[in-house]
Amino acid sequence: MPGPSARNSAARFLRKLSHGTPGSRGGAVESAAAEALTAGRTDRALERAIATIEKESGPLDAASRAELTQLFLEDGKRAIEELKRFGVNAQLDPRQADALEAIVEQDGSRPTLPLSMEDRIDVTDAGLGQWESVTRKFEKQIAAVASAVGRIDLDNRHVGTGFVVDDRLILTNRHVLQGLAEPGPGGWTFQGQPTITFDANPAESRGRQFRIHKRVLLTGPDPIDLYDLDLSKLDFAILECAGDGGAAFPPPLPLESDIDKVAAGRPIFTIGYPAAPQRGAYEADVLNRLFHYRYGVKRFSPGEIDRGTGNAADQTGPTVFTHDATTLGGHSGSCVVDLGNDGRLVVGLHFAGIPGSANYAHSNARLRPALAGLTLTWKNWI
Repeated sequence: MPGPSARNSAARFLRKLSHGTPGSRGGAVESAAAEALTAGRTDRALERAIATIEKESGPLDAASRAELTQLFLEDGKRAIEELKRFGVNAQLDPRQADALEAIVEQDGSRPTLPLSMEDRIDVTDAGLGQWESVTRKFEKQIAAVASAVGRIDLDNRHVGTGFVVDDRLILTNRHVLQGLAEPGPGGWTFQGQPTITFDANPAESRGRQFRIHKRVLLTGPDPIDLYDLDLSKLDFAILECAGDGGAAFPPPLPLESDIDKVAAGRPIFTIGYPAAPQRGAYEADVLNRLFHYRYGVKRFSPGEIDRGTGNAADQTGPTVFTHDATTLGGHSGSCVVDLGNDGRLVVGLHFAGIPGSANYAHSNARLRPALAGLTLTWKNWI
């Protein structure tokens, strides 16, 4: 029998692939996915991948096209057949897992789309797939959230993401802060000039850039080791920004206050600035080329909450939940936002992801005691 990690991986892909299929929300993921597990979706995903790359980066060379074809049409079809035969017990090799990651991003199951310079989503983009109607419904709210999400840099070098929670205050991860400064007995020592830029593509425009003050307002108490994921630690930091710059500082985003509403199956989206994955994150080198076009720019990624806080299967502990939106390293510090209600409610702070396994976020409702000294905007439920 496959171990828990293999079962979690197979179940995760089954859930993604069955998004929008009748029955998938009622717990019958495997039966719903059976309808979705067709070899034809690999052909459509390949066409979409080639179109996306050529739109963003220019014509594909013959070698890249051949490698993409092998990834989607050989490894992808074998992976789908494995899921069809064995369900959550499917044993996926690394190439098959890579292929499924590429398929669900390209076929609209778990897309990731760039924001325009005006922080807008192109709701006519075919890559939205099953998410098109809900994205269209909340188009204005998504833009409002996106305007309050920025890229955190050190001397213009991408370190992470952050979002506005109060006047000139941003919430991000402690490990992002560790990329900006060193802690010491007298406080934090910054290595250069940290900034946050709310422009969608900082390589082209930094009109909404603000300096981050070289002092730390609040942070989780324990150092974060990026190579040893410890879900018991609080990976957050509150940083203050200077009031300079010609643009107005974005308004704060409202935060979820009810822990019971952070539940499995809840539709969410993240907005952040993905960076290149660590070397070796994917078995297939072509994925690095496939994803290259999206690095460093603001992107919208819808998905669902996998598991609520304190889930024994994932050892998430009291503050952590998992979600399955498409993310990469630079997404650290992204907001996880409810894709319902008013479309602007931030339910969590993304802080880690394991390709093909899980994405981790702190529940803002669970962080509330640690943030009690701040005048943030909390959703008050009746």
